[in-house]
Amino acid sequence: MSEDRSSLDVLRGSRILAYSLGAITLVAGLVLLFWPDRTVTVVARLTGILLIVVGLGDLLETFRNHRSGSYWGLMALRGVINLGFGAALLFWPGVTISVVVWLMGFDLVLTGLLGLLIRGQMPEEYRSAMLTRSILTILFGLAIMIWPHATVKVLAFIVAALLILFGLVLLYSGWVLSKAAKEAKTA
Repeated sequence: MSEDRSSLDVLRGSRILAYSLGAITLVAGLVLLFWPDRTVTVVARLTGILLIVVGLGDLLETFRNHRSGSYWGLMALRGVINLGFGAALLFWPGVTISVVVWLMGFDLVLTGLLGLLIRGQMPEEYRSAMLTRSILTILFGLAIMIWPHATVKVLAFIVAALLILFGLVLLYSGWVLSKAAKEAKTA
C-alpha cells in the first residue's frame, strides 16, 4: 500500500512541476514574442550584471589567492575582460548585441572563405558539396552582417515559438499526469 501512495505522491509532484514549468515557459515565450526588443535588452542587461559580478570575483580571487603564481596576469585579464563585456552589455545593450551578432556573421563569412580554400585540397567527390556549403555559409554570414537587428528579431521569434510550444507540451503533460493521479487514486 505504501508503494501505491508513494507512486501517487510522485504523480502529484510531477504534475505540479509540469504545470509550473509549462506556465513559466509559456509566459516567457509570449513575452519574448510580443516584446522581443525589450526582452532581449533585459536579458542583455542581466547578462551584463552577471559578467560584472563574475569579473569582480575573478579579480578579487586573483589578487587574494593567486598573486604569487606566474599565471596571475592572465587570471586578472580574464576578470577585466568580463568586467568590460559586462559593462558594455549593461550600459549599451543594443549596440553590444548588434556587434556580437555582426561578429557571428563575420565568423560565418570567414568560415565560408576557409571552406573555399580547403575545397581545393579535398578529394574530387567532396568539392562540389564543399563549394555549395561554403557559398551558402558566406551568403548567410553576409545577411547577418547586413541586417543584425533583423537577425536578432528572427532569432527571438524562433526562440519564442519554441518556448511557447515547450510550455504547451509541459501543460499537456501536467494534464495527463493529473488524469493518471486520479485514476491511481480511484484504483
